[in-house]
Formats: sequence, structure tokens, C-alpha cells
Amino acid sequence: MLRRLFPMLFLGSAAFAQLSQDQKVTDFMQLVGLYVKNYEPYSWKRDVIGFDLYNVKPWLDRVKQTADDISFYDVCVQYVAALQDSHDEFILPSDFQAYLNFRVDIYDGIVLIDSIDRSALPSAAYPFQRGDELVSVDGKPVADLINAYIPYAANGSGNTSSRRRLAADAITLRTQAFFPRAHEVGNTSVIVVRRQNGNLETYTVPWRKLGTPLVTAGRVPSPVSAAHLDVPQTLRRRPVLGRGPLEPAGDDDSAVNAWGAWSGPPMDRELEAVPDYLKPLRELQTMQAVEVPLGFSGFGAPTPVFNPPAGFRLRLGASQSDQFLSGTFPVGTSSVGFIRIPTMAPASTSLAVQQFRSEIAYFNQNTDALVIDVMRNGGGSLCYVENLAQYLIPHPFRSIAYEIRATNFWVEVYSGSLYNAILSKADQWVIDVYSLYLQVVQQALHDNRASTGNLPICGPNFEGIQPATDANGNNLAYTKPILVLTDEFTLSAAEAFTMILQDENRAVIFGTRTDGGGGNPGAYNATAYSEGQARVTRTLVTRARQVATPGFPPSHYLENTGVYPDILNDYATKDNLLNGGRSFISAFSDAVANLVSQGH
Repeated sequence: MLRRLFPMLFLGSAAFAQLSQDQKVTDFMQLVGLYVKNYEPYSWKRDVIGFDLYNVKPWLDRVKQTADDISFYDVCVQYVAALQDSHDEFILPSDFQAYLNFRVDIYDGIVLIDSIDRSALPSAAYPFQRGDELVSVDGKPVADLINAYIPYAANGSGNTSSRRRLAADAITLRTQAFFPRAHEVGNTSVIVVRRQNGNLETYTVPWRKLGTPLVTAGRVPSPVSAAHLDVPQTLRRRPVLGRGPLEPAGDDDSAVNAWGAWSGPPMDRELEAVPDYLKPLRELQTMQAVEVPLGFSGFGAPTPVFNPPAGFRLRLGASQSDQFLSGTFPVGTSSVGFIRIPTMAPASTSLAVQQFRSEIAYFNQNTDALVIDVMRNGGGSLCYVENLAQYLIPHPFRSIAYEIRATNFWVEVYSGSLYNAILSKADQWVIDVYSLYLQVVQQALHDNRASTGNLPICGPNFEGIQPATDANGNNLAYTKPILVLTDEFTLSAAEAFTMILQDENRAVIFGTRTDGGGGNPGAYNATAYSEGQARVTRTLVTRARQVATPGFPPSHYLENTGVYPDILNDYATKDNLLNGGRSFISAFSDAVANLVSQGH
């Protein structure tokens, strides 16, 4: 009897331990205020995307109609997702994840299975394969699921294609930190698969679950003016829990590494010792999307998503200390260099720059062109991007500039950092940068513009950045044709890298439009009662020249528009999935051959 009673008491308390309507309204308006104060792309989103974050009445109406805390969390997630911003998301205090033991993506407009955990789904019982089409889950067509899951797809995402692909991924991998109802999955789901021979087959597939589901924000009294408050006598401190991802293991295509290179998980980032006065500047220099679980279409992986070109000879990539995968391959009578940059936040920045310098020196002497792969690169340090660009652009160039949302927070940060830098006898360029930031932010606040003009990020200037040279002043930058490979998951600082090369007419961009994450995000505690967090874009990256991206007005912004390729070629096809990117490799090899023949 006692065993039956305890779960009933627990469920009953969960049902009643909900936030009050006033608490939900307070939390939502706190979230809105956070964006009103700090969000830099407001006008851009209002005018181009058509979303006005100040217009809160319809959202407040929805908040007041929510019957439970999960529904309230859902409204918060959808409000932030409506910004369509790769760097902005509302994050629930939950570590729960559910995985259906296989992954899907969109290829040729169709949702196809692209990896299977055979330790959980052995072939004898689940004979479906990579390249088979997922038709439905629990009776719901995948097209309907994608449309429903777009707000919960890891982050808002600045690109329609990447939003849909992330939503497709959420069909089989759900993270409650972004997806409030992720915990509502059953123990199994019934899926319908269209095999490559056209047959429809039905399977009952188990969910793998990890973490503790969030079912309520927890009851807490609201402050009132009365003398007596119904406050519990004992307050317990809630432990801080990690949010380890549910890593897919044993995928059917993970055993073979065609590149012959190390393909383990990313190494832990080293903690670089930096003076206190540099820490705020370092934070501003970072432009990185929220982490997508490793394994999604090779996101952040050390090796490319496609197989090696014929005749590829590996240089870097076999050792865990290698920060890149690099090598050479033949195209006709030409020798072509290849380097994959998996992240703009390397495990060791100094080692990465050293290795990049060495590879560029070799490529300058031994190749006729260079292919750079930044597909599935989630971004990182903008100053690292500038360092790499100095080895690729043999003339002075314009680096990255920001427009910053001016707030008193930045006044305090840069004032304190400026005087700490002076007292610490920092390099003059650091003092100059902090002085400039402080003056411009103060002026923006005084003029009620609340936004600065273009500001440099990595030094006192963003114009006239010099190429890398040796001790004798000799140019070390690569001087031959460059082709850069991109896709929808070229994100953040990786987009800035691509933008610089395109704006300087230094490289031909090959692939698809990048994601469109064009600003620096800051993490905040967003809601008091429901304990939500949010990331907010506080800056906008500006380009050296105005560009016209299909579907957008001409602008100098990277936000949403991304970088549009010079040669459009979508890797996400069934043929590339099943053949290791053979068609994609052939197409970019032809493009390189054309560049060499033209002498670009």
C-alpha cells in the first residue's frame, strides 16, 4: 500500500507545485527586458525578419493562458526562437536528453537516416540502413514534426535551411534544455521507414534516456507587503548539475575513418593565463554558436564530412596534438593543398597558429592552389580568425568590426579594464582599444542611440591589417588560388573568416550559404522564478562592403544573410551521403582546376 501511495503523493505535489500567473508574467517580462536592454540586432530583426520583440501583448496573453510550468517554458523558448538568431536561445535548467538510437538529416529535401547505433539497434532486428527514408514517428509525418520542432532545434538559427535540418535532428535526439517537452517521450516509438527498394517497413524503436526530467519550476512564495509570509522553515541549496550530452555511440559508419587520421572527440580547451584586464576583451572577441552534439553531420569533427579526394596524401591529422587535418591531392597536372579547420576555438591557439604557418609555408612551395574546409565549424575566437587570415591574404586587409549595443555594463567593464591596463603597464594597443571603446560607448549612451558605430575587435584598428611576415619582413601569406568550402553549419567566427576572404576577393566560396550568426553572445540568468538562462547577441559584425544576398535587402551585416557562395553546390544530397561525397569532391576539384587555369 505504501509503495502505491508514494508515487501518487509525488505526482500530486508536482501537479500543484506550479508557478503562479503573476510569477510567470514577472519572469516573462524579465526575459523581455533582458533583450530590450542588450539585444543589438533589434531593428534588423524588426525590419527584415518581421519580428518586433517589443510587441509583447500576444506573448503575455499566451503566458497567462499556460496551465503549467512546462507550457510557460515553451512560450519563453518560442519567443526567443522567433528572433531567428543563431546565438540566442532560452535555456531550461535541465540535463535530460532522449535519443532514439539513430540520427537523421535532410538530403535532397527528404529526411534520411544517416547514422545508426548498432549496439542498441542490431541489424538482425532493425535492418534499415543509412540512406533509408524516415516517413513518420508515432503516426506523425516527419514534415509535420519538422515544422513543429523548428523553435526547439538547439538554437534559433539564422538560416531557414539550417533551422529545418536541426529540427529534423530533433526528431530522434531531444534535449530538454532547449525542448521543454523532451521528457514526454515514451519508452519506445513506432517508426515507418521507406527502404531504398521502395518498401515501407514499421519498427518499434527504444528511446535511450539520460538525466533528470524537469516537470515543474517548483513552488515558491511571492513577496507581499503582509507581515506574515508562508516561507518554509528549512531551505535547501540545490546542487549544480552538469549538462553532459547524450553521446551517440557505436554508429554503423563510425568504425572506418577514410582519412587515416585521428577522429576522436575534441580535446579540452586549454586555460590560457591572461591578465584580468584582457578578460572582458577576450569575451567580446568570441563568436561561437551553442554546441551542437558531436556526430550531427560531422559538426566540429576533426575530419571532413566527405571522404578524401583520390590520391590524397595526409600531412597533419594523425596525432592528437594536430589542430588541423591537412594534405595534398592531385587535380589534373596540378598539386592542390587541403586543410580542414574544424573550429575557431582550438585546443591550443599558439600551437594552431604555429602549425597553420608551417602548412602555409609548405603549400606556398609545393602546391598550385589551396582548398580550405570550414564546413560544420561552430566558430570561436575572432582574433584567431584574423591570425589565420594574415597567412592567406598577401596584402593589407580589413578585419572584423562590431557595432555594440551600448549599455552602462560596457561603460563599467571598459572603464575598469582601461585603468587596470594602465596600472599593469599593458601594451599601448590594449590601452588604445579600451579608451576607444569607453569613449564610443559613452557617446552612444549620451546621444540616446544605444548603439555604437564600427569598432575594432583585436587591436586599435580594423583597417590595414598587415599580412604575416618573417623577421626580415618577407611576406609569408599564401599567394595562389584559394577555394573555401562552406555549408549551412559554417557558423559564427567561421563565417567571419569566410566573409573576410570573400570581401578581399582572396578566395572563391564553394558550397551553400553559411548560417548567418553575426554577433557576439552573452550568457545571462534570464528568469528568477523559473531559473531560465538565455544567450543574447550584443553586437553585430559588419562587412567591408555592402552585399546583396538572395532573400534579403542589400546590407553590410552578416546576421541572417550569412556568406553567400560564389559557386553554389549543396553537399546534402543522397548521392553524397551514400558515396562519401564523391559528387561534391568532383565538383570542387573542377572548381579548383578552373581557378588554376585562370591564374586566380
